[in-house]
Amino acid sequence: MKDNNLKIEQRMKNMKDFYVKTGNLIDKLPEAVPEDTRNMLKKVILGDKELKQLMDGIEAHRPPRIFMIGRTGMGKSSLINALCGSYVAKVSDTKSCTKGMDMYKCMDGDRVLMEICDTRGFAESEALDGEKSAEKMLIEQISEFSPDVVIFVLNCTHKDDVGSDVQFLKKLSKDYEDRNSLRLPIVCVVNKCDEMAPARLKKPSEYTTSKIEKINEVVQYYKEIIVKNGLKIDNIIPVSSLIDWQTPDGVEVPVEAIENLPQYDIDNLQMAFDGRYNIEELLNILEEAILDFEAQMGLRMAARLNDVVHRLGSHLVKIFSGISATVALTPIPLADIYVLVAIQSFMVCLIASLSGREISLETAKEFIFSMGGIVGAGNVFRLIAQQGTKLLNGLWPGAGSAVSASVAAFGTGAIGKAAIAYYIDDFTIEGAKKKFDEAKKEKRLKNEEPERLETVKGEA
Repeated sequence: MKDNNLKIEQRMKNMKDFYVKTGNLIDKLPEAVPEDTRNMLKKVILGDKELKQLMDGIEAHRPPRIFMIGRTGMGKSSLINALCGSYVAKVSDTKSCTKGMDMYKCMDGDRVLMEICDTRGFAESEALDGEKSAEKMLIEQISEFSPDVVIFVLNCTHKDDVGSDVQFLKKLSKDYEDRNSLRLPIVCVVNKCDEMAPARLKKPSEYTTSKIEKINEVVQYYKEIIVKNGLKIDNIIPVSSLIDWQTPDGVEVPVEAIENLPQYDIDNLQMAFDGRYNIEELLNILEEAILDFEAQMGLRMAARLNDVVHRLGSHLVKIFSGISATVALTPIPLADIYVLVAIQSFMVCLIASLSGREISLETAKEFIFSMGGIVGAGNVFRLIAQQGTKLLNGLWPGAGSAVSASVAAFGTGAIGKAAIAYYIDDFTIEGAKKKFDEAKKEKRLKNEEPERLETVKGEA
């Protein structure tokens, strides 16, 4: 990544600065671009609500507050570490570590990524002071903490009767809503998927079809209990939070021995083995569940620098792919080709700004056409006006003169992936072209699969 010392706040400011200039840049496009096309560009880019919200969030974000609930032994502390990507919560394979309410700040240097409240296990028989049960304490704690989202942690390999837990969480949710006049977002996490048979397969990439099917069966089991008891949740997802740790000098340390290390080693523990499964998907689900926009934006930034940049880059690609699909449905002859290339150019510029670079629209257009084997296009928009369909087919073979919504979205997505590879991951232009070609191949395979299935059905 270019300029690794450039903080994420500065990268995002650079991105917003470019976004703010979008209107003026559109006005300065070559005369070959018709006025109605310029107006359309302003409407689809500056008028896109999701893109505007992303830009507004650059200056309005805060660390999200996450409240962890679950029985002892469900791996709540491990899940905190998995979400943060660093060792921040005490973890033990042999005993419960969370005796009361523990507050954690996941940090990246001096930057707070998220605030997490880890609670005492559900249904513990011992009262901390002889009077308060774990359940009563949870009701007080959740009001005090005022979370943006609750994570309800279950175990993938021990299908306990969680009906009483679900009923309590339902009561907790209602109490919170009555007190605060605000719905409590709840995401259910089925943890410890790595322990599902065959348990020897710890790498998610090595999970067999049988293992995944068993995991999904457990998820369905819990989902039925949740629905039966009338608890409203935002989503449910299976995960593994398995991480083995090592000291900075490479000595692997069992989790129960970590607290005996010097504080320096604890503060600088590194992953010796990363067995996390679906953690990125969980972050996306949490982001969707959070109601407060500033906290939602904060979660989007709650990762190490490189991860934040990737998440934001991928989000930009998603937004601009949607914009491209919308444009393709607009019945303006050939204008969609002008607009599509311009949209992709703005996207590439924004992605480049996240890497710490500043590039011009012309440079972005050259990058786009280099993906299709067209280099040195010069006055790109004039060339499009003359050879629109030919150029379009160069980028997306078989697209023809009409640009469908799916082709437009796919093409923009492929360009976006290539731009992330080139500007953020420091791929060569040849490497970025390979990423683009892989995206094209992936799309072609997806299109061919239904046809293949229809052929098989016909033969049968």
